[in-house]
Amino acid sequence: MKNRLWPVLAAGVGLVVMMAASPTGALWRDEALTDPGDISTGILRLTAGGQEDYVFDALSTANLVPGQSVRAPLAVSNAGSTEMLYGLTGAAATAGTAADHVFAAGLLLRVTDDTACGHSESGGAVTLYEGPLGPMATFTGRELPPSGSETLCITVTLNSSTPATAAAGTTQVVFNFRGDQWL
Repeated sequence: MKNRLWPVLAAGVGLVVMMAASPTGALWRDEALTDPGDISTGILRLTAGGQEDYVFDALSTANLVPGQSVRAPLAVSNAGSTEMLYGLTGAAATAGTAADHVFAAGLLLRVTDDTACGHSESGGAVTLYEGPLGPMATFTGRELPPSGSETLCITVTLNSSTPATAAAGTTQVVFNFRGDQWL
């Protein structure tokens, strides 16, 4: 009987250990209906002068001499359906001849929010960028609501220290703007 008792006791202890170690659990379930709402896309479209590719003829001039400026207003618009932050991401001048390179290097850019593009340097206008043309000619963070617009004043000046080798130089300036959705 002693030899039979060991297996029975071992089986009983194993059963108690297994029951004590078994996990307990519960399952809950609930349901509810919700209105999923609508998700739609918006349109992001930045225009200058009412067009996506705009030829800014109002800024053209002939015979610009050192120290002289030309300025013109530029309307920037949000032709899309969503709020937008926009900015200038560079202003590049093209040059072919040596005189063109010297001329382009002597050009300075000033962009303000002067909607009248008045010739007075005072008057409360905020300067958004002032400096040489090139990839560093930038500003960001201008807000435009859908169908909104803003007029900027673009001034290009031939630096008064531009050398005479710029004489007869010509260039074409390309302004690059970027618009991003604003939430």
